[in-house]
Amino acid sequence: MSIQISAAEKAARQQAVIARATQYIGTKEVPLGSNEGPMVNRFLLAANCAPGNPWCMAFVYAMFSWSAYTSVNGQTLLIATASCQVQADHAKANGLLVSADDAREQLAPGWVMLKWEPELGRYAHSGIVTSYDKASGVFKTIEGNTNTDGGREGVEVARQTRGINDTAGGHPKYAFIRTA
Repeated sequence: MSIQISAAEKAARQQAVIARATQYIGTKEVPLGSNEGPMVNRFLLAANCAPGNPWCMAFVYAMFSWSAYTSVNGQTLLIATASCQVQADHAKANGLLVSADDAREQLAPGWVMLKWEPELGRYAHSGIVTSYDKASGVFKTIEGNTNTDGGREGVEVARQTRGINDTAGGHPKYAFIRTA
């Protein structure tokens, strides 16, 4: 039996995820470039992944899991994985993956951002949306395993600013996982 929660409760849970993620801004790998460290290892373990692996999605999953918001109204929003592509596949199979085109009208804080990497041919970076300005198409995130230029395979948890209309290799650069 699933417990139904209201839209207001979903919004409150999304804000709790953002608040929790904010607490980890500045958390860095130890040593830098290792995909390890006291907190990084905890993020990875939360997603059932061994230390030393890429950890952006593990960070996202940990923030949702530690905020008790991985499922809602009987639907699993996120699964325990450090793989952005596996998470994207799960979201697509469950009707939660939202294209950049569709997200232009509905993107909201608390959604999960997935970044397409054309050289890999898959989603390979992620973050938690913290704000969105529909007029400009600019959204802000908190991301793990990033750096000051917004790349993947960075060394820290940081805030990033991105554009919903950006493309990569002729492909929309972003898709999103709807969490409410």
